[in-house]
Formats: sequence, structure tokens, C-alpha cells
Amino acid sequence: MKMLICSIGSKQCEATLRFGAEVAKALAAETILLGMVKTEQNGKQLQELLSEVAQGLTQLGLSVQVRLEVGDAQQIVMAELEKTTYDLVAVGALGNQRARHTLLDSVGMRIIEQATGSVLVIKGDRSRLSRVLICSSGTEHSRLPVRTGSAVACGARAGATLLHVMDPLPIMYAGLEEMEETLPELLQTDTEQARELRWAVGVLEAECQNVELELHQGIAADEILLEARTGDYDLIVLGSSRSASGIIRVLLGDLTQTVVNRAQRPVLVVRSVA
Repeated sequence: MKMLICSIGSKQCEATLRFGAEVAKALAAETILLGMVKTEQNGKQLQELLSEVAQGLTQLGLSVQVRLEVGDAQQIVMAELEKTTYDLVAVGALGNQRARHTLLDSVGMRIIEQATGSVLVIKGDRSRLSRVLICSSGTEHSRLPVRTGSAVACGARAGATLLHVMDPLPIMYAGLEEMEETLPELLQTDTEQARELRWAVGVLEAECQNVELELHQGIAADEILLEARTGDYDLIVLGSSRSASGIIRVLLGDLTQTVVNRAQRPVLVVRSVA
């Protein structure tokens, strides 16, 4: 596992680097810490922070490289991704008040669209990794996100919650309680959805000590964001796959973009290289 953690030296850079380091520790990743500043005069404080985070990872036996580059952040990041393949790229955001001026706005979604591996968008000021929300669509495209989310939660000794969101009932059926399906009932059926969810539950229970299951009904992005907020999760894990085609790929893309843009916490977008 090779991971790139990017920081632009903003006020949010410490939270970005420390949370990125928590994920790197959980995955035992070979890590490159890439700091970017507009001028050399702005680099001293960031260099010190990069070195401090690197020292913490090195003490755990992880391979770490520190680099500080001067120039345009977008050009630096995209050039790095063109010359080196990473399994996971972490990029930070400044926060809601200055969202239009963040590295996330200028590069984040472009990285998600173009990176061959997964992307961790770090938002907010979380420095811990104790609760992980893993989203499953109930299709084969959720298998890698489930495995990755399980690996992160297990490596961090964090609690893991598997969330599946069912489509909202058609308006004509609204209010008919007998049509609402519980999670145990759904898991007992022989549909592809149920089979994939049973598989996901098995993976999580085999890897993680603390596992919860949640079934929601409604608009997927809204329900994911609601659960993330009310459950106070430190990380949301969901998928976006180039191997998907047609309407599935369109839906995955829309869901990913909505959750990344609206979430108030880190989001890990998992994608297969295929």
C-alpha cells in the first residue's frame, strides 16, 4: 500500500496531516508527505509539521518520505500523480467558510475522477479514527469499499458500521408500514442485494471487533450524510468505480460528488484500478 498525503500549509494543514497519518497507520502504508507552499518563506512551519508527523509514523516502523515543494498546488499534485501510481491519495480542505479557495475545490474532485486508486478527502478537524461508516450499495461494486473500510477500521481498532440505503418507496405506497423491510428480513431474502450484504457483514465481523448494521430508506446521499452526522463518525467510506458502466457509473459518480461536497468529515472514496 503506497499513500500520498498532500498539504498546502493552510490553517487546516495540521488536522489534514494528522488524520491522514491515522489512516496511514491503520493501513500500514508506505507514506509520502507532500507539502506545498507558494513561496519558500512560507515553508518553515509546514516543514516542521511534516517532520513531526513523519517521525511519529517512522517510530511505528512505517516507511515515510517528506517533500516540500514551492509552486502551484494543483500543478504539483497532478504532476505527482502522472509520474507515480498511488493506492491512496489524501487531500485536505480548509472548511466551509473558505471552500471556494481550497485545494479540495481546485483539485479534489479532479483527483477523484482521474486517480487510478482511492482518494481520501480530509475535512473538519478530526484527529482520531474511532468510528468508521462503510456504505454498501448491495452490489458487487461495494466489495472493495467494504474490504478497504474493514481494513481501516480493523487497523485503527475502530468501530465499523455497515450502512445500506434502500430506494424510497414510490409515492403511491407512502404510509404503508407493512411494505417497510427490516434489515434482518432483507438479509434472509435470496436477492443479489441480500447476498452482497450478507457477504459484507461476514467480512466485517471477521475483521472488526465492534460491528453495527444500519438499514435506511430514502435518497442515498441524504441518508449517508444523516447517519454520518447523527452517529458522529470520523470517516465515511464509499465507492466509485471505473469498472462500472452505464447508469451504475453515473449514479456512483453523482453520489460520490454529493457526499464529498456536503460531508463535514473525512470521506474515503474507494476505487479499483480496473
